[in-house]
Amino acid sequence: MFANRVLALLVSVWFGAYLLAGYGVAPLLFQSLPKEQAGNLAGVLFSVVNYIGLFVWAVVYLAGLSAQRQAFGRNNSKLSSRLTAFTWLLLAASQFLLVPVIRALRQGQTHWLPNLLGGEMGFWHGMSSSLYMLISLLGLILLMRLMRFEWH
Repeated sequence: MFANRVLALLVSVWFGAYLLAGYGVAPLLFQSLPKEQAGNLAGVLFSVVNYIGLFVWAVVYLAGLSAQRQAFGRNNSKLSSRLTAFTWLLLAASQFLLVPVIRALRQGQTHWLPNLLGGEMGFWHGMSSSLYMLISLLGLILLMRLMRFEWH
C-alpha cells in the first residue's frame, strides 16, 4: 500500500511537471523571448521532463511487474503494465527521435529521420505536439489508476 502511494506521488510530480512544461512554460517562453532562445530553452525543458518520465515510468512498470508476481499467478489484467510500457516507449521516441530531429532542423542541420521520411519543421513539430498530447492522456489515465491504488 505504501509503495502505491509513493508511485502515485512520483507519477503526480512528473505529470504536473510535464503538463506545466508543455502547456504552461513553453507557450510563455515563445511569447516573451526571441524564437531561437525560446526554442532552445523549451528543448532543454522537454528533455528534462522526458528523462524524469523515463525514470518514473520504468519504476512504475517494474513495481507493477512485482505486484503481479506477488499475486501468486492470479490472472490480473495487464492493461496498466501495457499502458505503462507504451507510455515509456512514447517518451523514449520523443526524447531520442523527435527532440534530436527538431534540434537539427532548428539549427539548419540534416538528420537521418527527415532525410528518410521527409517533412519540414512544421511537420515534425506537429508530430511532437501530437505525441506530447498522447503521452499526457496516457499519463492521466495511468495516474487515475494509481490514485485508486489498483494495478488491474
